[in-house]
Amino acid sequence: MAKSKSWEYLRPGDIVDVIAPASHGPIQKLINGCDWLKSVGLIPRVPQNLFDPEIFFAAPLETQLKHLKMALSSDSKAIWCLRGGYGSMRLIPELLKMKPTKPKAFLGFSDITALHLHFNQNWKWSTLHSRGLGQMTLENGHSPDRKELENLLFGRTKKIIIPDLIPMNDAAKKSSVIEGQMTGGNLRIVQSSVGLSWQMKTTGKIVFFEDIDERGYSIHRMLEQLWESGILKKGPKAVVFGDFTNGIEKDGKDHTLHSLLSFAQRVNYPVFRGVPSGHGDLLNTSLPFNTDSSLRTGKKAKLIIHSGGH
Repeated sequence: MAKSKSWEYLRPGDIVDVIAPASHGPIQKLINGCDWLKSVGLIPRVPQNLFDPEIFFAAPLETQLKHLKMALSSDSKAIWCLRGGYGSMRLIPELLKMKPTKPKAFLGFSDITALHLHFNQNWKWSTLHSRGLGQMTLENGHSPDRKELENLLFGRTKKIIIPDLIPMNDAAKKSSVIEGQMTGGNLRIVQSSVGLSWQMKTTGKIVFFEDIDERGYSIHRMLEQLWESGILKKGPKAVVFGDFTNGIEKDGKDHTLHSLLSFAQRVNYPVFRGVPSGHGDLLNTSLPFNTDSSLRTGKKAKLIIHSGGH
């Protein structure tokens, strides 16, 4: 496996740059996140005009680019995206013109998948698919996944272990150990990468997907495109599914699992579900991307992902 560039574990007093590269949100979410950072000894740095909302975006493209470039070149130890929504992919053409900077912990999920793929593939960074900063609050700061994320950042946890994965095809039921770096993220955003500079590379990878507000037929269509494009045909060593939420049909039925099973049955590599990460209400387990990982298949299947920090 190609060696990725790791980020430095944080220490009390380190600065965290807060950015909003996608949609805007309630100012209270920003306040909550900054209060949580302070409570664990970190210093939030929020740029001017973080919110200058347009219809879809937290701020105009030029402002969002300025904030991200400042964060990449600053003295901070981490860059934390406030939330997802839509808009991150717009920043990538300008990022392609930049030379890679010193790796930092980069955090976020959902629409932030686009930036994860860019930093993982074009800059060779390790990143953290994790809760947005707006989901970190003093009231919920000690929930299991939030506490685990805190421990990851400070180096108290060096790897994530996800047990009890549910096999979805025959290949997943056979006992083996698969090693490969993790990639993926939000299924809709990964689909949007097809044909672009940040198109997801799957060769030798363990691929993760999650999504929200997508009905069964839509999930089936996205996986079909990724299959027909070749991205999911031969490259992956395995696929693991996280949460797929709010996929209810007009008649009250949910066909999302049917679509995931339909995909699993057509591929010859292991496919599992049961990763508690994504847009679920209770848990959003942090997943280090572009780091050494191993997947034990068969009975008592589990996923082990190294943090990506040093």
